Amino acid sequence: MRITYDAMTEEGLYLIGPLWLELRQMHGARSMHFRRTLGSKSFEERREELLEKASGGLMRVELARDEGARVIGYCVSSIAPDMTGEVDSIFITAAYRRMGVGTALMKNAMGWMEALGVKRKVLLAIVGNEEVHSFYARFGFLPKSVILEQALAPGEGQGSDKPI
Repeated sequence: MRITYDAMTEEGLYLIGPLWLELRQMHGARSMHFRRTLGSKSFEERREELLEKASGGLMRVELARDEGARVIGYCVSSIAPDMTGEVDSIFITAAYRRMGVGTALMKNAMGWMEALGVKRKVLLAIVGNEEVHSFYARFGFLPKSVILEQALAPGEGQGSDKPI
């Protein structure tokens, strides 16, 4: 099976919508505490967040395509003005996992970051999706800290505006 890879800038975001929705569903199914909020953002909202991020730095969108030119995986990476590189989103459809597609996408993203001289590389993995930690560890990404976020019950507000 032949897989081709195409690297582009922000314009590639318009091609990853269906796969991003699969990723969102997977995160929603795996998250113990944030199912409701993980599923609440639309692709258009996420795309706008990424485009805003790209306006302050650099962005790379790499697509993996099968022999029929269908997008079967992607990796969105960015470099902030402080030269921090981030893997913002990576996803491969289930039928193409464990075939080296994710490895190729990560290697290409890391190579792009290194060629541009990033000082630090980061990524965020949703709690509940710990099975990806061993994949990321192959590229030197290890857990550094855990950010705890209050999970509000449906209908609850954000709390008081008064300082503590």
